[in-house]
Amino acid sequence: MAEYMMSQDRLNDPRVLLAILDNLPTSIFVKDAEARFVYSNNLHCEMIDKAEKDLLGKSDADFYAPEVAEGFLNHDRRVLEQGEVDISEEMAALQSGMTMPVLTRKARMVGPDGKTYLIGTNTDLTEIKRREEQYKALSDTVPIGIAQVDENKCVSFCNPLYKVYSGGDGTEELQNALLDKLGKGHGGFPGEACKFETEFSILGQPLRSVIVISSGWLTAANGSRYAIISVVDVSEMMELRRINAEVSRLNKELAQNMKRLKDAQDELVNKGRMEQLGQLTATIAHELRNPLGSVRTSAFLMERKVKDKGLGVEVQLDRINKGVVRCDNIITQLLDFSRTKQLQCAPGDLDMWLSGVVEEEARKLPANLQIEVELGLDGEFVPFDPSRLQRAIVNMMSNAAEAMMGAGEQLHTHDGEAPKLVVSTFQKDGHVSVRIADNGPGIAPEVMTRIREPLFTTKSFGTGLGVSAIEQIAAQHGGRLDIESVIGKGSRFTVWLPIRTVNLAEDEKAA
Repeated sequence: MAEYMMSQDRLNDPRVLLAILDNLPTSIFVKDAEARFVYSNNLHCEMIDKAEKDLLGKSDADFYAPEVAEGFLNHDRRVLEQGEVDISEEMAALQSGMTMPVLTRKARMVGPDGKTYLIGTNTDLTEIKRREEQYKALSDTVPIGIAQVDENKCVSFCNPLYKVYSGGDGTEELQNALLDKLGKGHGGFPGEACKFETEFSILGQPLRSVIVISSGWLTAANGSRYAIISVVDVSEMMELRRINAEVSRLNKELAQNMKRLKDAQDELVNKGRMEQLGQLTATIAHELRNPLGSVRTSAFLMERKVKDKGLGVEVQLDRINKGVVRCDNIITQLLDFSRTKQLQCAPGDLDMWLSGVVEEEARKLPANLQIEVELGLDGEFVPFDPSRLQRAIVNMMSNAAEAMMGAGEQLHTHDGEAPKLVVSTFQKDGHVSVRIADNGPGIAPEVMTRIREPLFTTKSFGTGLGVSAIEQIAAQHGGRLDIESVIGKGSRFTVWLPIRTVNLAEDEKAA
């Protein structure tokens, strides 16, 4: 326990915390009350192309042109003097002469020394800006008037055809005036997602019939909201069918492009989180597992030496062992969730393998928990990774056991039934399933909606990665995880696996 406490104390060591900050995959900097740099982590130095020794004690005025530095300083003053959280897009100038678009977030904090500091982060927007340019280029080629509208209902961007609809080259005033014409009689426009037909006249010309489509409010990276407006001229009745078909196609393509963009952005965010989690996991595994091993060994030796001597320390030793097991389980869950290496799948008798896994895990569960095994694959060979799938089975069994735990170590019953856990397998529609069912309290609806979220947990301990890890392992096998629950009756977790050879290398080439 003493060694464990020493390990915990290391996390209070400023040198350890600075080492963690320096290696985070997020650009971080800190300024003092005079807006001078007092800290810059490795990624921030790399992003702005300046060494930390060249930054410390200096301000933006030492590196940027006066007008640029003054703009940065105005943002800093609002944060330091008024306590506002500032989120803005800026252009970071590199020593090479190039510039980089970044999203800067700044906030005020008071340090342990009582002094006021500004803490900020930078996110590289180069890839997002490139995608925005691609979208703008796409909008210039489609036969639809497209405009981007801000929260003040002013046109912040529009393509050439929208300008034509506004009247010739379409001044900013005319563009906003067209927006008012389009939304006349539609109170929720443009903030509500909608589609409607209307008419308007261009510079005294005959009325034109158009279809107007609004995306409704969308949220940008800096927190502001905007809406995408599409205007389709359907005045020529002879071309109405062709235009409708074209609109449908373009809307489908636009939706696909927007989905791909969102998927790409989500992937970037998830990749960043996984990289952070991976680095934290490596740190935890390195800093905790060796001391935990020493604690486990020391506790074992102490238990042997004091056995049958009546010293009354058995409870304390048992508490140490349980604490070590819990910490080790947390590290294992982190490793399970962050592990992305290729599976080592080979066909095997799933029933026979599962029988051994359940027998081994049952020894670790409370003795008064009934465990039934119903195997129904009749020797069917299924491709799976034994190591990864075992983690999923163990997680499901331990989760089910914990769901049926009452106060302390006492298992509680429902409707007079003894706590029971049923492990079963069966085959359906080209898949095999491994199901873990319990007769515990069930999962509340509000918890069910969030149970698959990483880091979400209702327990007073644990990481909230158990279900996420199970789902990830099922997906890596080409399968899925189904969760069913009835309050007061129990829950069923079912992992579905395809009956086919999993070849991730070929899947990656095809993608």
